Amino acid sequence: MQTTLLGLAIAFIIALIAALIGPYFIDWNQFRPQFEAEAAQVIGAPVRVAGALEARLLPSPSLRLRSVVVGGANDLGKVRADKLDVEFSLGSLMRGEWRATELTINGMALDLGLDPQGRIDWPASTGKFNLGTLSIDRLNLTGRVALHDALSHGTLELNDIAFSGDVRSLAGAVRGDGNFSLAGTRYPFRVSSGQSADGSGTRVHFNIDPGARALSAELDGVLSFEARAPRFEGAVTLAASAGPRAKAGVDAPPAPWRLSARLKADHAAAKFEQIEANYGTEDTALKFVGVGDVRFGASPLLHATLSARQLDADKFAAKDSAAKDNAVTEPIRVLAILRALIAAAPEPPIPTQLEVSAEQIMLGGRPLQNFAADLRTDTKSWTIGQLDFRAPGATRLSVSGSSAQAGPSGGFKGALSLESSDPDALMMWLQGRNELSYRSQKPMRVRGDVSVTLGSSCDRRRQGRDRGRRLRRTRRGHP
Repeated sequence: MQTTLLGLAIAFIIALIAALIGPYFIDWNQFRPQFEAEAAQVIGAPVRVAGALEARLLPSPSLRLRSVVVGGANDLGKVRADKLDVEFSLGSLMRGEWRATELTINGMALDLGLDPQGRIDWPASTGKFNLGTLSIDRLNLTGRVALHDALSHGTLELNDIAFSGDVRSLAGAVRGDGNFSLAGTRYPFRVSSGQSADGSGTRVHFNIDPGARALSAELDGVLSFEARAPRFEGAVTLAASAGPRAKAGVDAPPAPWRLSARLKADHAAAKFEQIEANYGTEDTALKFVGVGDVRFGASPLLHATLSARQLDADKFAAKDSAAKDNAVTEPIRVLAILRALIAAAPEPPIPTQLEVSAEQIMLGGRPLQNFAADLRTDTKSWTIGQLDFRAPGATRLSVSGSSAQAGPSGGFKGALSLESSDPDALMMWLQGRNELSYRSQKPMRVRGDVSVTLGSSCDRRRQGRDRGRRLRRTRRGHP
């Protein structure tokens, strides 16, 4: 009996030693064809391992692969990884559960394609393994993700992704944080997801934290798929903090802004409802509400209609908090304010048409009424399709067909129509004066083309000095 027990103990020790050191003496690469064939059956897609392959059983089951490709040669949906290391929980495996204590994927390259019908070009899984049963305590991932749209022939690519988080199979949840690079700018992000309450989709909460561009974004809603076509319904918020303080000679730094809306989107279009847009600090912001929509594809277009009942341009233009309570802006400064708005406004990534209206705008202590503007941009320059409002002095001003140039020294030009029943009252308001020594009741009508250059205060001082030098040279007899 003792001899039998001793023999079993020796056999167990030998088996344990073999399990520990045996894998170091096995050339796992000779089993590459068998591994690729079995992995393809489990996943349901072709698997190829071009690099080294290693496996361990103790102290914990682990698998290490190099240069892995999942997907066929002609598949748009394909995954590549330079390095894949996975370590499983031995206790979970013995209970029949798939649980990875740590999964590391480095050099990942994921390409996803949308066909003209908006469906993800990804082969349907026919594998034996249900990926939803796998939980990962620690997921470390680096690489890139690219989305190719067949309808617009465009590509959205996120580079230099670094992500760390966990995957919980019981709740179908992913949680973690990281950062990515888009168009040369790095954005930190946080993401969490879980099954929706009715089980019809995945609840997603995605945050882009302020990075180099001080831009933040938040997306919260339900992502679902109908016949492999993605749909999203939820809320979206975009915000930017105030820019750096103005330098000498610059009128104003970029103002903070915030945009929030309810969003319904699919591959072809997106619809925005309950839009709330704020431009400026909280106590002096210009606030609008409205609706909008986006058309994707070969000819994308963003269209939005924003309106406000009353805006206070005097408070918005006040330079310090002490002046905000009784702020009155000289209306002539509206050109400088317009220049600052054009310079600081975010540049839309696609062609955009904005319809902006306000019942009343307080400027120079007097109201502008029935303000309406139709603005359009091709992402390079702005065009004022129509600008119309009523000013003091029973004045109506209309500008149409104008092109506005962005930048610190922007400007605009177009057709101008001005009709005033009391032009003296109009000039008094423009100059910030309260009384007139002489008053004429003759009406004024002006029509024609106008070109305005909106330079900074530094530019204006330099131009004034140049005019002074020319005047002095002329008086001395020089040309």
